[in-house]
Amino acid sequence: MTLQELLERRKLAPKETTAQEVGDLMHLAEQYLADAQVETISPDLRFTAAYQAALQLATIPLHCAGYRPVGDGRHITVFQALPLVMGEEYNAAAAYYDVCRRKRHEAEYRRVGQISEHEVSELVSAVGDFLSAVREWLAVNHPNLLGEQA
Repeated sequence: MTLQELLERRKLAPKETTAQEVGDLMHLAEQYLADAQVETISPDLRFTAAYQAALQLATIPLHCAGYRPVGDGRHITVFQALPLVMGEEYNAAAAYYDVCRRKRHEAEYRRVGQISEHEVSELVSAVGDFLSAVREWLAVNHPNLLGEQA
Protein backbone atom coordinates (compact mmCIF):
# COMPACT_ATOMS: atom_id res chain seq x y z
CA MET A 1 0.00 0.00 0.00
CA THR A 2 1.26 3.49 -0.85
CA LEU A 3 0.03 6.94 0.08
CA GLN A 4 -1.19 7.32 -3.50
CA GLU A 5 -3.22 4.12 -3.21
CA LEU A 6 -4.73 5.29 0.09
CA LEU A 7 -5.61 8.56 -1.63
CA GLU A 8 -7.18 6.75 -4.59
CA ARG A 9 -9.18 4.53 -2.22
CA ARG A 10 -10.47 7.69 -0.53
CA LYS A 11 -8.82 6.80 2.78
CA LEU A 12 -6.74 9.98 2.62
CA ALA A 13 -7.47 13.52 1.53
CA PRO A 14 -5.01 16.34 0.87
CA LYS A 15 -4.29 18.59 3.84
CA GLU A 16 -1.99 21.46 4.50
CA THR A 17 -0.80 21.71 8.06
CA THR A 18 0.70 24.39 10.26
CA ALA A 19 3.10 24.50 13.17
CA GLN A 20 0.10 25.35 15.36
CA GLU A 21 -1.71 22.15 14.33
CA VAL A 22 1.39 20.04 14.88
CA GLY A 23 1.89 21.70 18.26
CA ASP A 24 -1.73 21.03 19.21
CA LEU A 25 -1.42 17.35 18.26
CA MET A 26 1.84 17.09 20.19
CA HIS A 27 0.22 18.71 23.23
CA LEU A 28 -2.74 16.30 23.03
CA ALA A 29 -0.37 13.35 22.83
CA GLU A 30 1.59 14.56 25.84
CA GLN A 31 -1.61 15.07 27.83
CA TYR A 32 -2.97 11.63 26.92
CA LEU A 33 0.36 10.07 27.85
CA ALA A 34 0.34 11.85 31.22
CA ASP A 35 -3.24 10.70 31.83
CA ALA A 36 -2.25 7.12 31.02
CA GLN A 37 0.21 7.22 33.91
CA VAL A 38 -2.36 8.13 36.59
CA GLU A 39 -2.50 4.89 38.55
CA THR A 40 -5.83 5.58 40.24
CA ILE A 41 -7.57 5.27 36.86
CA SER A 42 -8.60 1.83 35.59
CA PRO A 43 -6.18 -0.03 33.31
CA ASP A 44 -8.79 0.10 30.51
CA LEU A 45 -8.95 3.89 30.58
CA ARG A 46 -5.19 4.25 30.99
CA PHE A 47 -4.69 2.00 27.96
CA THR A 48 -7.20 4.07 25.99
CA ALA A 49 -5.36 7.26 26.93
CA ALA A 50 -2.00 5.80 25.90
CA TYR A 51 -3.52 4.57 22.64
CA GLN A 52 -4.94 8.04 21.94
CA ALA A 53 -1.46 9.47 22.50
CA ALA A 54 -0.05 7.04 19.92
CA LEU A 55 -2.81 7.95 17.48
CA GLN A 56 -2.15 11.70 17.81
CA LEU A 57 1.59 11.14 17.37
CA ALA A 58 1.08 8.95 14.29
CA THR A 59 -1.21 11.62 12.82
CA ILE A 60 1.55 14.24 12.93
CA PRO A 61 3.75 12.72 10.18
CA LEU A 62 0.68 12.09 8.04
CA HIS A 63 -0.32 15.75 8.27
CA CYS A 64 3.27 16.79 7.58
CA ALA A 65 3.17 14.67 4.42
CA GLY A 66 0.13 16.64 3.29
CA TYR A 67 -2.69 14.23 4.13
CA ARG A 68 -5.47 13.55 6.60
CA PRO A 69 -7.43 10.34 7.10
CA VAL A 70 -11.06 10.31 5.92
CA GLY A 71 -13.97 7.89 5.88
CA ASP A 72 -14.43 4.74 7.89
CA GLY A 73 -11.36 3.23 9.51
CA ARG A 74 -9.44 6.46 10.04
CA HIS A 75 -7.39 4.97 12.90
CA ILE A 76 -6.39 2.03 10.67
CA THR A 77 -5.40 4.43 7.90
CA VAL A 78 -3.21 6.50 10.23
CA PHE A 79 -1.27 3.43 11.30
CA GLN A 80 -1.04 2.09 7.72
CA ALA A 81 0.45 5.41 6.63
CA LEU A 82 2.97 5.65 9.49
CA PRO A 83 5.77 3.57 7.89
CA LEU A 84 4.98 5.07 4.50
CA VAL A 85 5.81 8.51 5.86
CA MET A 86 8.39 7.87 8.61
CA GLY A 87 10.08 4.87 7.01
CA GLU A 88 9.92 1.09 6.95
CA GLU A 89 11.54 0.89 10.38
CA TYR A 90 8.09 1.88 11.73
CA ASN A 91 6.35 -1.22 10.31
CA ALA A 92 6.56 -3.02 13.67
CA ALA A 93 5.33 0.04 15.59
CA ALA A 94 2.41 0.45 13.21
CA ALA A 95 1.50 -3.23 13.60
CA TYR A 96 1.74 -2.97 17.41
CA TYR A 97 -0.45 0.14 17.52
CA ASP A 98 -2.99 -1.61 15.30
CA VAL A 99 -3.14 -4.49 17.80
CA CYS A 100 -3.62 -1.89 20.52
CA ARG A 101 -6.40 -0.32 18.46
CA ARG A 102 -8.29 -3.58 18.46
CA LYS A 103 -7.73 -4.12 22.20
CA ARG A 104 -8.89 -0.59 22.94
CA HIS A 105 -12.00 -1.13 20.83
CA GLU A 106 -12.78 -4.36 22.66
CA ALA A 107 -12.26 -2.78 26.08
CA GLU A 108 -14.24 0.32 25.23
CA TYR A 109 -17.21 -1.24 23.45
CA ARG A 110 -17.46 -4.91 24.39
CA ARG A 111 -15.70 -6.23 27.49
CA VAL A 112 -14.58 -4.07 30.38
CA GLY A 113 -11.63 -5.21 32.47
CA GLN A 114 -9.66 -7.00 29.76
CA ILE A 115 -6.55 -4.80 29.86
CA SER A 116 -3.74 -5.76 32.25
CA GLU A 117 -1.38 -3.42 34.08
CA HIS A 118 1.44 -4.99 32.06
CA GLU A 119 -0.27 -4.06 28.78
CA VAL A 120 -0.70 -0.49 30.02
CA SER A 121 2.96 -0.24 31.07
CA GLU A 122 4.12 -1.70 27.78
CA LEU A 123 2.04 0.75 25.74
CA VAL A 124 3.00 3.75 27.88
CA SER A 125 6.67 2.89 27.41
CA ALA A 126 6.27 2.42 23.65
CA VAL A 127 4.41 5.71 23.28
CA GLY A 128 7.03 7.55 25.33
CA ASP A 129 9.69 6.29 22.93
CA PHE A 130 7.47 7.16 19.96
CA LEU A 131 7.01 10.71 21.28
CA SER A 132 10.79 11.17 21.25
CA ALA A 133 11.04 9.63 17.78
CA VAL A 134 8.36 11.92 16.34
CA ARG A 135 10.10 14.97 17.83
CA GLU A 136 13.40 13.90 16.28
CA TRP A 137 11.71 13.14 12.95
CA LEU A 138 10.10 16.58 12.94
CA ALA A 139 13.39 18.29 13.74
CA VAL A 140 15.09 16.57 10.79
CA ASN A 141 12.26 16.50 8.23
CA HIS A 142 9.95 19.40 9.05
CA PRO A 143 11.71 21.85 11.36
CA ASN A 144 9.40 24.61 10.09
CA LEU A 145 6.44 22.72 11.60
CA LEU A 146 8.16 21.97 14.90
CA GLY A 147 7.37 25.37 16.31
CA GLU A 148 8.10 25.63 20.01
CA GLN A 149 8.08 21.84 20.51
CA ALA A 150 11.89 21.59 20.22
